[in-house]
Amino acid sequence: MPPFPRLDPTIASIIRDDLRLSTWLLLGACLQSLLFLCLPTRIALLPATLILGARIVKVALMVGGLIRDTTQEKVIKGRVTAQLPLEGNSGIEKNVDEEIVVFIIGARSNHPLSRFAPGFLQAGDYFQNMWKEAESDRAASGYLGRSSDMLATDDETGNAIITLSYWKSMAHLHEFAQGPAHREGWDWFNRMTKSHPHLGMMHEVYAMPKGHWENIYKNFTPFGMGQTQHLVGQTGESNDAEEVLASPL
Repeated sequence: MPPFPRLDPTIASIIRDDLRLSTWLLLGACLQSLLFLCLPTRIALLPATLILGARIVKVALMVGGLIRDTTQEKVIKGRVTAQLPLEGNSGIEKNVDEEIVVFIIGARSNHPLSRFAPGFLQAGDYFQNMWKEAESDRAASGYLGRSSDMLATDDETGNAIITLSYWKSMAHLHEFAQGPAHREGWDWFNRMTKSHPHLGMMHEVYAMPKGHWENIYKNFTPFGMGQTQHLVGQTGESNDAEEVLASPL
């Protein structure tokens, strides 16, 4: 059991990147100063010293092979490629003879409060509703999956979030764009830009013809196409059928 409760990785990244490094250092300095004011010097130094020491020891033990290396937990060793599984076959067969559409969508806060600016968290709710709708019926939507959220690094604070999503065809993506979840989110954004001009949105679409796409991962964690889940069949009766999904790796 970890010594401290763990936040969701995405939430932790957002909290970490919404402030400049100098701001985090100043916050730490203020907290340490308060400890010096309230406690004897030796005791005030104890929390930071113990936490830093524990982390140094943990890294040393992992490097020395004495404890489990947690940085390797999700790594797939060797060279792999993500291929589309054939419907009805949960085993992965090489199948690049299918069109793939990549839909890149992002949101940005151009505000001093970054992602805590008015309206930005609400925009995130609309994004989540869109993904839930796409996942609810993959056979109809043609939705293959999406990457983990990525944070922009061109600013001191990562106040832009980008997601890669993958679809079977442009027709499926266009139908999804006309669906209730996307229309609701888009209509909300168009209304909010008048009172919240700091909110920014973007998207890009790329259609890769049959046989004209490739991906290779070597000693890497599942990412992008490798994070998708593909519908290969259903189990149970038609009324209570559950989708059978397969990883492309």
